[in-house]
Amino acid sequence: MIRRTRPFGEASGALASRWARTLSVALLCIATISNSARAQNPPSAPVCSTSCDVVTGVVYDSLSAEPLGGAFIVASPGGATTTSDSLGRFALTSDGRVQQLTVYHESLDGMGLGAIGAIRPPNAERWQNATVSTPSLLTIWPRLCDSRRPDRQRTGIITGTARLADNTTRVAGAKVIVQWQSVFDDKQRSEEAITDSLGDYVICGVEELAEPMLAALSSQAQSGAIMLPSQLSPLRRVDLVLASLGAPRAILRGKVVNEQGAPLANVRIDVDGVADEVTTRDDGTFVVANVPLGSRMLSLRAVGYSPVSQVVDVLTEQRASLVIPLSRTIELEGVKITERVTVRRERREFDVRRKAGFGRFVDSLQIMKSPFVRAALQMTPGVQVISLGNRATTEFDIRGRDGCQAHIYLDGTASDIDEVNRIPPANIAAVEMYPSVAFAPARFIKVRGDVCAVAIFWTKTGLRP
Repeated sequence: MIRRTRPFGEASGALASRWARTLSVALLCIATISNSARAQNPPSAPVCSTSCDVVTGVVYDSLSAEPLGGAFIVASPGGATTTSDSLGRFALTSDGRVQQLTVYHESLDGMGLGAIGAIRPPNAERWQNATVSTPSLLTIWPRLCDSRRPDRQRTGIITGTARLADNTTRVAGAKVIVQWQSVFDDKQRSEEAITDSLGDYVICGVEELAEPMLAALSSQAQSGAIMLPSQLSPLRRVDLVLASLGAPRAILRGKVVNEQGAPLANVRIDVDGVADEVTTRDDGTFVVANVPLGSRMLSLRAVGYSPVSQVVDVLTEQRASLVIPLSRTIELEGVKITERVTVRRERREFDVRRKAGFGRFVDSLQIMKSPFVRAALQMTPGVQVISLGNRATTEFDIRGRDGCQAHIYLDGTASDIDEVNRIPPANIAAVEMYPSVAFAPARFIKVRGDVCAVAIFWTKTGLRP
C-alpha cells in the first residue's frame, strides 16, 4: 500500500513515537563535569560585558565513543552560534543568558538523530564544562528494538524511510531486507522489517563491521539492491527510493574529478540496471541514459585510481549533477599500472557480483566435491533445494522461502529447472543463488514485487573469459 503523508516531522505513528522518545533523551542529555579532563585547554572565550553569558563544554558522540569536531552549536534564546574544534570543544558567547544548546552535525543526520541538545542545569550561575552528547546504544536499543541486544557481538540498528521516486510519497507495508556476511562465522545473515504507515522502518541486530546489502520492495514498487560500507557507529539512517517496473527511466549526469578538483577523462561508469557502461569525457562529465528510478549502485573505475562505489537516488525530477572525486592508488616503485585485458561482459559482470556478495555463489569445485548438484546448493539461506522423486535421484527443484517457484536462468537467459537438470554436473561452471529478487541483478528480475528466489546457472561455455 502506498500512502501520501505529511512531512516526517508533522506525522504521527508507532515508529515516530519511538523516535520522539529517543530524541527527547538526546535533547535532554546533559552532564556538568567537575573534572575538566575532557575540556583541557578549551577554546578561549571572547571578552564580553558583565551582562553576557559564556558557555563552554564538549560535544560527544556516545555511539562511536569519540568527540564531534565541526559541530554547529546554537544557543537559545538569542541564537548565538559557534563551532566545536577538532576535539569537540567549544566556547559560546551570548548577549543574554543561555537556557538551551542545540547541536547539528552531518554524522547526526546519518544516524537519524537530526540534532541533539542540552538544557542548562537549574540554578547554575555559570555553565562551564558541559557535555552535549548523543544517547548511548543502551538507551536507544530498548526504545527501537523488540529484542535484546546480543552480548557477544557488535550489532547495531539501521533505520530509515521508504518513498517513491517523486521523493514525497511514502511507501507503507514495504518489506525491507538487510543481508550481510558475518565477520564472526563467515555465514550469511539477514533481517527483515515492514515499513509502517509513514513508510518508516527499523532493523535491529545488523553487525557493525559487516558490509550489509539493503533493498526494499512492495507489491507495486522496488528499490535496487545497495551495498553499505562498514562502519563502527552502531546506528545509521538509510532512506530508500522505490519505483515500479513500468516507471519512466531517467538520465543521470555528473562529473568525476581528482583530489585537486581537476576533471578526469576515460573513467568507466556502471549503474545498476543499465546494460552498458559509459566513460567520462575530456572535461570529466558523463551522461548515463535509460537509468531505472530508485536507489541504485554507481560504480567508477579508472586506471591508477581506487575504484568507488556509492549509492545514488535516481528521482523523477533529478537534482543537480553529481560530483564524484577519485583518489589515486598507491604505486609501488617498479610497478606499472596498466589497463586490464578486456573480458566478456557476462564474465565481467559475474565477477563484479561475486565480489559485491549480493547472493551466494557456488563454483564448479564445490559442485564436483558434492555427491549431487542439489547438495552444493542446499546451504543457501532462504532458498529451498528439494529432491524430485526418491533420495537417489539427482534431479531437484528450487523454491523460495514461502514455497514459491524460483526464477531460473541459464547462461543469462530465462530457463526452467527441467533444462538445468539435463546439464551434466561437470559442465556447470557456477551458480548464483538469491533468496529474493530484491538482491538479484536488475536484468534477472521478471516481476517487480515478487519476493521469490532467483537461481542463475552458468555453464563453462557461458562463463568463459
